[in-house]
Amino acid sequence: MAESVPHLRRWVRLPLAGDAEMADAFELIISEYGTNALRHSASGAPGGRIKAELSFTVRHVCLAVLDGGGPVVGKGVPADGGEPAEHGRGLVLAGAYADEVGRFDTLDGRTSWALIRR
Repeated sequence: MAESVPHLRRWVRLPLAGDAEMADAFELIISEYGTNALRHSASGAPGGRIKAELSFTVRHVCLAVLDGGGPVVGKGVPADGGEPAEHGRGLVLAGAYADEVGRFDTLDGRTSWALIRR
């Protein structure tokens, strides 16, 4: 499943090819969201899946990444629910690139999203 993240990065760049700055931002964000899905949810387990959606309006571009829920035991989630010292900075960086970010639970897992205004 680790090979999924480079595919996600290439996938997000295609529709944003005309805006290098936005493509760079969303490439970083999808890399973080995809990596977190694989490390901290059932998406990283055998048969796990990640769903990504990129939507465009005149005012903004929004990325949503749905993971498989979880967490999966042994996938690097600290017992106290906090982030280990060597991890967790990527989400801060993703938040710095986006105008708005969020996360919510769904019936299928968790969705992390990021919005950048045009």
